[in-house]
Amino acid sequence: MLSFSVNGATQLTIWHMSKELDTDYKAIAARYSAINDDVNVTVHFFPNEELKSSALRAFNQHSSPDIIIFSSDNVGYADVMRLSVLPADMIAPTMPAAVKDALQYRNKHFSVPLFAGNHLLMFYNKALVDKPASDWHQLMAQHPTLKAKGVKTLALNYQEPYWFALFASLFGATLVDSNSDNATLNTPAMQQALIFYQQLATTGVVNGQCNYRCVSEDFFNGDYAYAVNGTWALAEAKERLGTNLGITLFPQLDGRHIAPLASYIVMVFPNNALSSEKSNHIKHLVDFFRQPEHLAPIAQRHYLIPYYQSYTAINTDQPSDIQVDAKINEQRRFTQLMPASAAMVSVWNGMQKGMMLYQNNTLDAAAAAELMQRVSTRDQRLLKTDVQ
Repeated sequence: MLSFSVNGATQLTIWHMSKELDTDYKAIAARYSAINDDVNVTVHFFPNEELKSSALRAFNQHSSPDIIIFSSDNVGYADVMRLSVLPADMIAPTMPAAVKDALQYRNKHFSVPLFAGNHLLMFYNKALVDKPASDWHQLMAQHPTLKAKGVKTLALNYQEPYWFALFASLFGATLVDSNSDNATLNTPAMQQALIFYQQLATTGVVNGQCNYRCVSEDFFNGDYAYAVNGTWALAEAKERLGTNLGITLFPQLDGRHIAPLASYIVMVFPNNALSSEKSNHIKHLVDFFRQPEHLAPIAQRHYLIPYYQSYTAINTDQPSDIQVDAKINEQRRFTQLMPASAAMVSVWNGMQKGMMLYQNNTLDAAAAAELMQRVSTRDQRLLKTDVQ
């Protein structure tokens, strides 16, 4: 990796995928640059898929960032992103064994955790919903009444497989087998999830064309009674809706719970950055970035949990809203931490292709689930190619 400098200072570059945290990350970087004259840190935001594709292109252009901040399941890209294996002095001895196991990839550490608590939640507008639905039958029964008032029922980022995965869990589907590290998408449970998900759209409970704008801006504007969005959107939701913001558990179906997929927000070091001539500067920046005085305010604003707290701990420093905090922590008990594995990062493309072909009636549910499995297996095989 080339060592770039600006006005004689070493240039460090951070890429990340959290629009809501962009201002916070830039503030820490500016603070660091201000007190370290020999280093200049820049921070750039990229949407999720764009970040990954840009990182891969950057290797060939000798313009790789020094640090990437993304969700921990993406550590499954360790080979193709040429992520540095962490030296022993960057692995906290106080990190719980369960967290270490979840963040390891092929029994090696590639990531430094910043926050836990990154998962989807069920939002609702108290001005539009007197009593939030506790099961899907109730929510469907509310649809005609809301429609008569000119209000749409539920905002889902409908074409995104991360949102669809909620419904896969509702029917007991698991996306990967943790023992074999293989995708497990071709199952009857996945077929049931596809059918139910499509029914939500055909009945008008959700809009099949809904995207991230629906679950954020349109929901904040009062167009939707409910929305599924992430913990990362809580601060803006609270700012926009104030006391009308409600958080409720995901509705059950015949006694079955939704288990949202969760992840850590972590730092990784692409193109073997920790072996570059800038490695000491990178490590120093990481230590600065992870200081509690820097992370605690971010956690407070965005309802996250700093890495140094237990994943299941209640963050007593969060904004004081008893109802919101209680429901977040209650929902967190049902989350499933995504493994950092090639199988995990390989399922999304296959899932999305299968979803789309089922929704446009090209494939039936059984064939769509089989296609999901086939594409994901192929993608995983490509990722397992060692390019280092």
